[in-house]
This record gives sequence, structure tokens and C-alpha cells, in this order.
Amino acid sequence: MTTIAKCTHCESAFKVKDHLIGKAVRCPSCGEAFRVELKAKPPQAKQKPTTRVKSTESNVASSNPLSSDTASPVSSADGFFDTYDDGDAAYSAKVVSARDQKRRRQLTAMIASGSLAAILLIVGTVVAFQYVYDHAEMPLELADPRTVDVEKLEGDWRPSSDTHWAYTVRMPGQPEITTDSKQEVRSLTLRDPQLGTMKVEIRKESHPEWNEYFATLDRAEIFQGVPAANVMKISSNVTYQTGVVAVHRYMLVSKDGRLTKNVAVVHKFSVDGKTITALWAGKREKLRSPEVLYFFSSLEISGDPYITH
Repeated sequence: MTTIAKCTHCESAFKVKDHLIGKAVRCPSCGEAFRVELKAKPPQAKQKPTTRVKSTESNVASSNPLSSDTASPVSSADGFFDTYDDGDAAYSAKVVSARDQKRRRQLTAMIASGSLAAILLIVGTVVAFQYVYDHAEMPLELADPRTVDVEKLEGDWRPSSDTHWAYTVRMPGQPEITTDSKQEVRSLTLRDPQLGTMKVEIRKESHPEWNEYFATLDRAEIFQGVPAANVMKISSNVTYQTGVVAVHRYMLVSKDGRLTKNVAVVHKFSVDGKTITALWAGKREKLRSPEVLYFFSSLEISGDPYITH
């Protein structure tokens, strides 16, 4: 036999077995605990009680907390009885559980989709900016040193030259000059906190194959002497002819432009049995500054400004 139990919390009604009357059960809809109320029954004809019946009635009375007019409160010691052995109650509980699980799955899917979309948007934006940074054209329009007013340039510009090595170059200060007579190498290096690093290296070794228009240089040769070369990569390169000499110009950028905006420009060519390297490295915003352009254009080998283009 079954009876109708009504939850005192959510007013939901469901069927329970008669043996659960007066017991604490948990509502399959809201999950709250309540005690099943005892419904009034029609009076029955009196029967002659027997000892066994009296004993049974006594046991029922002692075990039934609703034998008095006032029901005792739900106690954790009473324990909860499983209402899911009833078909209707089990079905209702499964429906509620299925709805809750569906809502949770939908919410999880929405959160996952939103997170994935946000990650893809961020990654796409970073990749796009990095691509633009790496492939942005960085032309150099070198100034003619004869037309530049040195007084208006930053720094104290002065010429450096040596007739034995047959070079002339202007730098904004006094460069550090090193000479290796054994290896026949001479270099001029000037490091300025504002203008960056300027360097000219002359090696008494010839590379006539460089003068082929489609000639390529080894990576080690391109990165030789470049500050922080291990974190740089080649962004672009161009080769142009000045008479019979081919000048190879390489633009270098940091491997991760999000961390640093340093760039470098390397010019290399071979002339008169010498290998010439002229490089500048510094902040990207200084790339087209008059000072950098003037430095490159002021370099002359045996009186010829090969880099000017």
C-alpha cells in the first residue's frame, strides 16, 4: 500500500510506502528532509485483543513517534529512508536529476566555448601583430653626408679615418678602436645609450663571390658582431649594386617582438681585397633617425661611399 506524502518545504507531492508513515524522508524534488504525516483512517470494529496483538500494538506505539498528538522534530538519529523504491518517486527524482545535469552540461559547454574563443582571439591578435612587426618594410633613405648639418645632429660627431686601412667614417663621439695585426682585422665600435651601437669592421680578406647579384651570405657571417645576436632573426634582406660591388643589407629583429623592440641593420660587401661590415643596433624608433642614416652614408672606403643607396 502507498500513501501521498507532501513535502513541507517545496509542497511537492509523491507516493511513499505505508511503512514510511511517520518516518523522516528526503524529498526527491528539493532534497530537503521532512517527516511523512499520518493520515486519519476510518474507525474499525473492536476485536478482542490477544496477548500477541497487545504486544504488537505496544511495540508499534513505542516505535511510532506520531502516537502522540504532537510529532517530534526530525532527528539525525532517525535516519532517512529511501523513497526511490517507489516507481513514481524514482521517476520524478530521475527527471529532476536529468534536468539538473542538462543545465550543468549546458553551462559547462558555454564556459568552455567562451574561454576557447577568448584564447583564440588573444593568440590571433598576438600572431597578427607579430607578423606585421616582422614583415613591416624598413627602408633606409641614407642622407648624403655632404648635405647634412652636423651641428643639428645628436652627439658630438667627428670623423675617424686611417690611410693604411683606407676608411673614413663619422660617429657621434670617440669610438673604441681595436686592431688585430695577426688576423688583419680592425674595428671601430661606439655605444651610445640613446643612439644605440655603431660598428665598422674591416678584414683584409677578399670575398669576390659576394659581388654576384644573387650571392648569399652565411648566417654566421651576417650575425657576426651583432649585439644579442642569439635573440635576433633575419626579417628582410636586399642586395644592390654600386658599380661592380654588391652591397648586402640585412634587417634583423628580435625573435620575440613582444619582449623587446630592438632591431639591427647590417651592411656587408667586399672590395679591394677587404671585407667591410657596417652595422647599427638599437631601438626600432631610432632606425630612420638622421643620426643612423648619416652614420651609414658617411662610411667611405678609399674615398668611395659604397653604402649610399
